[in-house]
Amino acid sequence: MKEIFFRKLGKGKPVVLIHGFCETHEIWNGFADSLAQSLEVFAIDLPGFGTSPLPPTTFTITDIAKIVCRWMDQTKINLPFVVGHSLGGYVALSMANFEQGRISGLCLFHSTPYPDSDERKSNRNKVIEFVKKNGVNPFVDTFVPGLFYNKYHPAMSGVFTMARKTAKATLLSYVSAMRDRPSSVEILKKFEEPVLTIAGDNDSIISLESALEFGLFAKNNAIRILKNTGHMGMLEEPETARVILSDFISAAG
Repeated sequence: MKEIFFRKLGKGKPVVLIHGFCETHEIWNGFADSLAQSLEVFAIDLPGFGTSPLPPTTFTITDIAKIVCRWMDQTKINLPFVVGHSLGGYVALSMANFEQGRISGLCLFHSTPYPDSDERKSNRNKVIEFVKKNGVNPFVDTFVPGLFYNKYHPAMSGVFTMARKTAKATLLSYVSAMRDRPSSVEILKKFEEPVLTIAGDNDSIISLESALEFGLFAKNNAIRILKNTGHMGMLEEPETARVILSDFISAAG
């Protein structure tokens, strides 16, 4: 079985879209189709999500990044621009660390190079215990609404459906991997290629304040803020986010 399932569309400069926690490549549906008007887009399922198999042993974010890089080699994707949403951004930063010269640019899409704070680590541990006791769906019921600024956003129902398909083992494994990931600040500071930070002005997970701070770390950076947006810019402000991303990739060359 292949390690990575992906959807490919369009022609042009290659762009790899990496989804966030309790999502699949389908989170980019519509958004990816619009990008593909001028770019070659690969929307993937991270290992354990969608139809990509979960690694058989305990893993780190770096392990997942290595799997994605191996898939890039197998698929012969040359110098892609990598877009990582939330968890996907953690993976993308790790890819940038050991794939220097292989990635033409990076977008942290509602993501961060900072490690978990002690409080966040404690909350991750609580999630693990809660899901072990109660299962995936009760967690998803509280998790998904917090991703959106507008709690009545029509896209929320689809995200609920997607998130509820997450296997318990996948959810637990990734919560542990996110909890234990190290800082990627030095990776971002040393990265030579263009870096775009896209943040939501009402993101309850990655604060605007922190995005404005770490967004300046890269040597070749740009920061863009989506208005009236929480953690799901590809759904809350899809056209604005698409224009920001496609214009940045085009300018980056």
